[in-house]
Amino acid sequence: MPASLPPPAFVVVLDRSDALVRSLVKAVDGLDDAVDVHLFTRAAEVDALFASGPIDVLLVGPSEMTPTGLKRVAKWHAAHPATVVMVACQADALPDPLLLMKAGAEQLLKLPAGAAAVRRALLTALEASEHLKDELTTVVEVPAPRVEPADEPEPEPELVGEPEPAVTITVASATGGCGKTFLATNLAYLLAQGTGKRVAMIDLDLQFGEVVATLQLKPQRTIADVELDEFGQVDIAALMTPHKGGFDVLAAPPDPVAAEGMGAPTIAAVIEAVRNLYDFVLIDTPPSLNEVVLGAFDVSDHLIVLATLDIPSVRNMRVFLTTLDRLQIPTDGLHLVLNKAEKGVELTGDDIHRVLGRGWDLELPYDREVSRSVNLGLPVSEVAPRAEVSRRLVAGVPSLLPEAGMRATSSGTEHTLFARILSALRPRKEATPRTAALAEENPS
Repeated sequence: MPASLPPPAFVVVLDRSDALVRSLVKAVDGLDDAVDVHLFTRAAEVDALFASGPIDVLLVGPSEMTPTGLKRVAKWHAAHPATVVMVACQADALPDPLLLMKAGAEQLLKLPAGAAAVRRALLTALEASEHLKDELTTVVEVPAPRVEPADEPEPEPELVGEPEPAVTITVASATGGCGKTFLATNLAYLLAQGTGKRVAMIDLDLQFGEVVATLQLKPQRTIADVELDEFGQVDIAALMTPHKGGFDVLAAPPDPVAAEGMGAPTIAAVIEAVRNLYDFVLIDTPPSLNEVVLGAFDVSDHLIVLATLDIPSVRNMRVFLTTLDRLQIPTDGLHLVLNKAEKGVELTGDDIHRVLGRGWDLELPYDREVSRSVNLGLPVSEVAPRAEVSRRLVAGVPSLLPEAGMRATSSGTEHTLFARILSALRPRKEATPRTAALAEENPS
């Protein structure tokens, strides 16, 4: 008896555009019977299809490139992760990358597109669907039923373990003005929006914290209001201040004198309480290596250290890294970030690479949108999502914080929509004139 053929791949198209439908009709004519394409103009029809069975590829057209439409697609993607999502729209009308990322977009079809281009995009999406099926497929061995003796006692219930503490990211620098608060607030916003999980910020610059001013918050209580109970525990939820970006903030005290009585044990208890309540915790620190900051390093999964393109910043970063080594602080999660990168300032990222002996994990350009976002009390990723600095941030999160699941590449060699959008913004190598001052810092 001949083996039965596999069912055709099920492709669903949602759009009200006649032009896209005409292109699809021509493209489908060039495919064989292994692909079954259905065109719909109403989201309710697609919703009913998802309820009746799996969809291999969902192609969403320009009519759905709205916040409401993309939130609907994000809901489908969350409920049906095996479906590959394609987006078709004009290049100059690309929505906010964060909305596309939450919608699970894996492929981009630029319009207008001919039948051949549509056919290639469909075939690429179908290949990605096959890879995804392989990843999601698991084999479960079902044991034979066990016959229990009549007099055997009931098994003891399994104890549920303590929840895993939050992924903790500390942002630090050896020099003031490098942009620690800027980076920490934007990472908090991206994690909150990109993962939908609980995200918190702790401002550990207890004397001159800038998180409240940067986000224009008005906290009712701050870290100075912490009270430990008889067991050394703290009720942290009452001290958090919500931000409209979807994350909470534990603010530094408004008066530097208020922090004088806060020692390292108290701060350690505060950090632990926050880590047990949230999924991701960002810690903003002062430009120093005091006992409080070192305690934050000890519990951090990631340590992000910033520098700028000036000799004092680079010199201090080298001392900072040497000190971490001497103190035997683990650096498995160490990431170096070059901030406010500009051309024409004599130093380049490559110059500093040679001095430090390692490269940058992320380079962020100088951008006026950062100052504008601070004046608005919002992360630059929200105020100007298409600015170069915002796109670099979005592109850098997957490599800096892989636990967030905000992937830059899909399985195999296929690249996600965001990798393609942001590939043109990857830092270019600058000319490498070595300055005399840096040469003295790294004698050979």
